[in-house]
Amino acid sequence: MSIARIVPYLSFQGNAEEALHFYAEVFGGDVTELRRYEDMPGAQIPEHYRTKVLHARLKLGDAWLFISDVFPRDGVLPERGAVSLMVEFSAESDIDAVYTRLVKEAIVHMPLQKTFWGAKYAKLTDKFGITWDLNCQL
Repeated sequence: MSIARIVPYLSFQGNAEEALHFYAEVFGGDVTELRRYEDMPGAQIPEHYRTKVLHARLKLGDAWLFISDVFPRDGVLPERGAVSLMVEFSAESDIDAVYTRLVKEAIVHMPLQKTFWGAKYAKLTDKFGITWDLNCQL
């Protein structure tokens, strides 16, 4: 078996494009693909959902995030799942900058601080309901 990588896929209920651009700004990433439901041939998509995000790819250095709006017939997403995304930084200045941008309108579970395990770390749930673990070994 050869697995190249595991890519987190974030699903939203109508605000995926806003989240996509927010994460691109927070992490300094590049949107490399943005497809809308109206791009899907032959699909019966409600008019109000045609411009929502079918699939987007965000390149973050050597990592990726995939993002979409949940398909209308698939129902409601749980408010918060059991998964968080861990971002490992190699420079303290980078974790400081990302935390400052990501913390706006977030619920902070653990503020950015030096820890007993020799890292600078924070845990928060952003304004879109995604939980992030930020870590930088010192």
